[in-house]
Amino acid sequence: MAVIAALDEEAQALVRRMPRSESVGPHVLIWEAGGLVVIVAGVGKVAAAIAAQYACDVFKPRCIIAIGLAGELESRARRGRVVVASGAIQHDIDARPLTDTKGVIPGLGIRLIEADSAVSEMLLRAARYKAEDAQAGLVLTGDQIVTSRQVRDALARDFPDAACIDMETAAVAQVAHQNRVPWSGVRITSDSADETFDLKGVMGFGADTAANLFESIIHAVVDEL
Repeated sequence: MAVIAALDEEAQALVRRMPRSESVGPHVLIWEAGGLVVIVAGVGKVAAAIAAQYACDVFKPRCIIAIGLAGELESRARRGRVVVASGAIQHDIDARPLTDTKGVIPGLGIRLIEADSAVSEMLLRAARYKAEDAQAGLVLTGDQIVTSRQVRDALARDFPDAACIDMETAAVAQVAHQNRVPWSGVRITSDSADETFDLKGVMGFGADTAANLFESIIHAVVDEL
């Protein structure tokens, strides 16, 4: 199983007892032990895609899991909500008139990349053991940190089924899809994606609460996946 995170803070609990991999990746950090590979890729879709393709080529994983923080799509939602990806969409792709609809990937002709249901179900069971209100949901991905209520609300209107916003999951999903590797994701909400965004607070939450949750969830399923 390959796990891909954007930030050291998100993966630090997961890798604290793992040795660094001898594999030399494309400017990424890699840990490897007991059938688990963890890659800290950097922020954004390109970084995530590079790491995911490297994982497919070098480690031949049985599945790929994207983990990390995410923004909420409404102000009233609480920080710390666990969302297991049922699918992912790149909200910032708009290739019209090559495609009919915003979010459709040219060449593939799809908008929603569905997660592997068996992988998602295992992750959701593990997540609910630690957070009873963990839910499956659609993850929106784009190359921006959303810190504007106006932008957030526009995304919520364009993609009403979405559960949260991030910067990597749909990129990992596309690579997994094109390599025919099962995938899913675990995102933990850290902010309301509006003007209240506080970088220090978000990073602190990621390094403490979220990192420990990621570690618990992944270790609960690693032997099954």
